[in-house]
Amino acid sequence: MLVGVNGKHAHLGTRTYTFGNVVSLTALLAVAVPGCDLEDDGRPTRGDGIAGQADDEPSETEHEERIYGGGPVVSCGWPTTVSLGGSCTGTLIHPEIVAYAAHCGSNYSSIRFGNDLSGNNDGFYVGTDYCKIYPGYTGVGKGVDFAYCKLVTPVTNFPIVPPLMGCETDILQPGAPVAVVGFGNADNGPYGIKREVYTQLNKITSNNEAFVGGDGKDSCQGDSGGPVFIELPDGSWRVFGITSYGGACGTGGYYSLMHRGMPWFEQDSGLDLTPCHDAQGNWSPGPGCTGFPEDAATAGGSWPSCNAGPLSGASATCGAPIDAGDPEPEPEPEPEPEPEPNPVVNSCDGACGGQAAGGCWCDDQCSNYGDCCADVLAECKPAQSCSGSCGGQAASGCWCDAQCANYGDCCGDVGSVCN
Repeated sequence: MLVGVNGKHAHLGTRTYTFGNVVSLTALLAVAVPGCDLEDDGRPTRGDGIAGQADDEPSETEHEERIYGGGPVVSCGWPTTVSLGGSCTGTLIHPEIVAYAAHCGSNYSSIRFGNDLSGNNDGFYVGTDYCKIYPGYTGVGKGVDFAYCKLVTPVTNFPIVPPLMGCETDILQPGAPVAVVGFGNADNGPYGIKREVYTQLNKITSNNEAFVGGDGKDSCQGDSGGPVFIELPDGSWRVFGITSYGGACGTGGYYSLMHRGMPWFEQDSGLDLTPCHDAQGNWSPGPGCTGFPEDAATAGGSWPSCNAGPLSGASATCGAPIDAGDPEPEPEPEPEPEPEPNPVVNSCDGACGGQAAGGCWCDDQCSNYGDCCADVLAECKPAQSCSGSCGGQAASGCWCDAQCANYGDCCGDVGSVCN
């Protein structure tokens, strides 16, 4: 039921607000300002005013307030930007996870992928397993307007723009160009069409929210929970903001910073939502830290099979890129063959006690004549030796004295041992 208050619509609710010359409404009234709904703490949110509304068609009042400065996206533009029940916008940040704003509620049975809500553009719906609101959320303006839905079926039709994390958040400086996307109200057409507006980041507030837009470029009613994208120096895009609340549409809005909620998003969902970082923002690239969209706005294609467009290589925004894979180990070098022993010239091999094939001798007298083979002592172990017997008779019966040569009974090594 809607009632008129000084020309403005007031939704029946459970809070009392003071607006303009509306001094006091009963505890069952909450006045809606043009283009916005009121959160419990008095801040106007960017939802449709019916948190968790599951209807796919917007209400009549949603068409009255408009966003300024944007335009419809091309077919398949920003494909990860989705509609929640026709009442809020969200962002696919993982094949199974859609992030959005807590003030939108949690009563969503399906998520709409596509360029509009009409169902005529070959988009599709995906059922939700469950939706959850950040347990620390008590109202907008505190920087924790976080919620997510887990999908029943993973969506892998197109590459996903990952959350801005870690050192990448250094890019969030005043004046940084950004893109705001949503299905909300517009100044150039009906609600329920995905639109984009390019504007700038004005500042990060003391309560860790991004203040974005103004001068007629802004998000508005129905865009709650939707994304703010930013392009990194390497040409790939990241999502960093969740549309939360603002004043009159066109004057700028406030966005919860997604990376601040990431520890909860990951712990509660049990999924790794940050392919290049851990949940605290430390550089920890995994296999998915590559292939990020460089042209998510205009890659084109048609639903449900959108074009991937150009993709980045392995990301190195905050550290070394992930290895393409462990390199193949270098083969062990073949062991060098043992060098063949140099053949002994004129060897006694097989010739001990006589003449070798090379002409040298391996008998007991060779040392007297100086014609012993080089290896006679090594090869002919049984040959009689003068070792320890110089000047007399060796144990084997040969002699090692000065007269042995006269008698022809010298040991074979007398000449080398008994000098």
